Amino acid sequence: MSACQATVAVVVAAALLAAACAMPDPSRPATTVPDGWRAPAKTTDNLADRPWGKVFEGKELDALIEEALANNSDLRIAADRVELARAQFGFQRSFLFPAVALSASGTRQRGPVPGSPDNALSESASLGLAVPTWEIDLWGRVRSATEASRRDLLATEDTRRALYTSIIARVASGYLELLSLDAQLAASRRTAAARRESLRLIELRYKGGVASRLELNDQISLVAGADRAIASLERARSLSENSLSTLVGRNPGPIARQRQLADLALPVELPAGLPSAVLIRRFDILAAEQTLYGADANIDAARKAFFPTITLTGIVGFASPALRDLFDSGRYAWSASPGIGLPIFNAGRLTSNLEAAQAQQRIAVEQYKGTIRNAFREVEDALASYQRLTEERTALTDAVNANRERLRLSELRYRAGVAAYFEVLDSSRQLFDSELSLIQITAGQYQAVIQLYQALGGGYDASTAPAPPLPEAPYSAPSPGSVWWF
Repeated sequence: MSACQATVAVVVAAALLAAACAMPDPSRPATTVPDGWRAPAKTTDNLADRPWGKVFEGKELDALIEEALANNSDLRIAADRVELARAQFGFQRSFLFPAVALSASGTRQRGPVPGSPDNALSESASLGLAVPTWEIDLWGRVRSATEASRRDLLATEDTRRALYTSIIARVASGYLELLSLDAQLAASRRTAAARRESLRLIELRYKGGVASRLELNDQISLVAGADRAIASLERARSLSENSLSTLVGRNPGPIARQRQLADLALPVELPAGLPSAVLIRRFDILAAEQTLYGADANIDAARKAFFPTITLTGIVGFASPALRDLFDSGRYAWSASPGIGLPIFNAGRLTSNLEAAQAQQRIAVEQYKGTIRNAFREVEDALASYQRLTEERTALTDAVNANRERLRLSELRYRAGVAAYFEVLDSSRQLFDSELSLIQITAGQYQAVIQLYQALGGGYDASTAPAPPLPEAPYSAPSPGSVWWF
C-alpha cells in the first residue's frame, strides 16, 4: 500500500469513528395528551392567541402591565441570566477551536560548553505564533458539552419568557383584586350608612320607650361589624396596592384607577384550543424540554470522556541562538507535538461523572413529564373554576335579591310591631354577607380567565420582549392573535 493510500485509509477510518460516536438526535419522552378538556370549552379558538392588550383591555391596566414589563426586577434578573448563559455557551464553544497566542522568549546565560574546559556565554531567542495544547474533538466529546451548554441557554431564555407571561398575569390579577376590594368597600360603606340610620331610629324609639336596650345594643353591634369589615378591607387594599406597586417596579404606594369591577365584561364560554397546543405554547414546558436535551448531551459527553484524548501543541515563527540574528534568513522554525492520552486509572472519576449525568437525565425526564401534567391541570382548574363560579354567581345573585327583599319586609314588620328586631338583625347580616360573597365570586370569575390565559401560554409577544438571537433556536415565538374582550 502506498503512502497516499495509507493516508486516505486513516482519514476514512477517522471519519467513520467520528460518525459512530456522533450524538444521537434528541427525542421527547412519551407523554399522554388528552383528546379534549373535561370542562366545557371551545376548541376551535384559543385564548392564548390574543395579545394581552386585547384580553385585559383598559388603559389603566395596560399602563401597569407595560410598566411592569419595563421595570420589574425579576424580569431584569432573568434577562441577565440569559446573558450569563450566553457567555457560558460562548466559553464552552471556544474549546472546539485551537487557541493561538503570540509567544516570545529570550535567554542569555554563561555555563559549560560541550567539548570545552571553559564556561562560555550563550544566548537564544524565539518569536512566533503558538498553539497551546488543543484537544482534537475526534469523538465529539467537546461538541456534546457545547450542545449541553447551548440547550442550557435555550432553557434559560424559555424560562425568561415564561416569567414574562407570569408577570402579565400577576399584574392583571393584582389589578382585579383591587377592583374587587373597591367593590367590597363600597358595599360595606353602604351597609354601614344604612345601619347607622337604623341605629338613629332605634335610639329615638329607645328614648321614647318603644325599643328595648337589647335592641339598641344589637344595632350598635351591627354598626360595629360593618365598621370592622371596612377597616379590614382598607387594610387588605393597602397591602394589595403595595404589592402591585412593587410588582410594577415602584416603591409601595397607591394605584390610580377609575374603573369598577362592574365595568368589566365576561365571556359566555372560554376558548381553550386543543390540549396539544399547550405543549408548544407553554414556555415552562419548552424550558423543561431543553433541559432534558441538555441532560442527554451531558451523558454523551460523559461517555466519550472514556475515549482516548488526542491533543496538538505547536508553534511557528523564528528561532535563533542570538537575538540579533532572529530575523535573518534561515531562522524560520516550526514544531508540532501531537499527543494521545488514554484513561487507565482515575479512582472512578469518569464512572461517577457518567452515573451523575444519567441520574440528572432521569430527573429531567420526570420534571418534563411533571411540567406537562401540571400545565394540563392548570388549564382544567381554570376552566372548572370559571364554570362553577358562573353557577355560584347565578345562585348568589338570586340570594342577594331575596335577602334584600327580606330585609325590607323585616323592617316593615318590625315597625308595624308584627316581628321582633332579631328578624331585622338576621336579615341585615345575611344580606351583607351575601353581597360580599357575590363580589368575591364575580372577581373569582375574572381571576379564572387570567389563570386560563396564563395556563395556555398566552401573553408573550416577541415584538415587545426582544432578545438577542439564540443559536439555532428550534422554535419561533407565538404570534399575537385577534381582538377580543375584557
